[in-house]
Amino acid sequence: MAWMTRLKQNLSLQLENLRLRVSHVEALPQLAILGLASGLVTGLVIVAFRMIIEHTQAQFLGSGHEEDYEQLRLWLRFALPMLSGLFLGLVYQLLKRSEMLHVGVIHVMIRMSHYQGVLPFRNLIFQFFAAALLIIGGHSVGREGPSVHLGAASSSVMGQYLKLPNNALRILVGCGSAAAIAASFNTPLAGVIFAMEVILLEYSVSSFIPIILAAVSATTIMQIFFGSKIAFNAPQVGLESLAELTYIVFCGLIIGLIASLFIQLVQMFNRLSHQRPALLRFTTAGIMTGLLAVWVPQIMGIGYDTVNHALSASLSNIGIASLLVIVGVKNG
Repeated sequence: MAWMTRLKQNLSLQLENLRLRVSHVEALPQLAILGLASGLVTGLVIVAFRMIIEHTQAQFLGSGHEEDYEQLRLWLRFALPMLSGLFLGLVYQLLKRSEMLHVGVIHVMIRMSHYQGVLPFRNLIFQFFAAALLIIGGHSVGREGPSVHLGAASSSVMGQYLKLPNNALRILVGCGSAAAIAASFNTPLAGVIFAMEVILLEYSVSSFIPIILAAVSATTIMQIFFGSKIAFNAPQVGLESLAELTYIVFCGLIIGLIASLFIQLVQMFNRLSHQRPALLRFTTAGIMTGLLAVWVPQIMGIGYDTVNHALSASLSNIGIASLLVIVGVKNG
């Protein structure tokens, strides 16, 4: 067993050497390797997250399309969100004093600001299953926010396991966030910009290269399992004249107003329901989603199919009035 002891001692020395190197100002090669590892780990986590959601959806939807909630019977459109909201409300009620309930992008930003990028493993597990349950249950939510938390937490846990210094841990959280966005949308550049602008709040060479490697490696992992198809199939368009810029500016203003209204509604409902029991809040949300889904089933799930249908159909099969109704119900 002497060789085993020597192997452990050698591995321990190598890890200690890595910790010392990444704490140095010229640690770019080591950080690049860590960024690559972060992308691979995040890619596998996001693949598992997406497989659980899509395979479960395909089983009970029966159509082979993971977001075809429109073909469900009316009572199922109501029952799925209500029951999933009720179940998650019970979980929150039982764990109401637990720190593991803190999830999402805001949780990642808080841990970056006050805890040097240390994200708990148990929050990662809770986010994984809670987000999957809500999406499968037809709630009008996306997988991007949970994916950012999963990617950031996976990379942070990896850094904590290696006992890396705080500067490396913060970069790993940025790498995981970039990898998650890149894997979700199959767009590495979008992941890099998101991590720099939202998570790290800075641009530097020491973080830029590891984040690029993380985004590209996570996208590669996602393409191995799901192919190279991008999230949104936007048709090729071009300006016929400069006068069309007026419509683009007008659309930008309208979209900005809708986004602002959505944020204000979220903040208002948060203030109104903050002191209410978790069971009541989640159950009410499930019931409201179910009632609206009976009439507008397009709001159920992530909604990529509705967006792609609107883009590809050129409004021939889905009219402007229908789109406005969907937007209104989604904001509600």
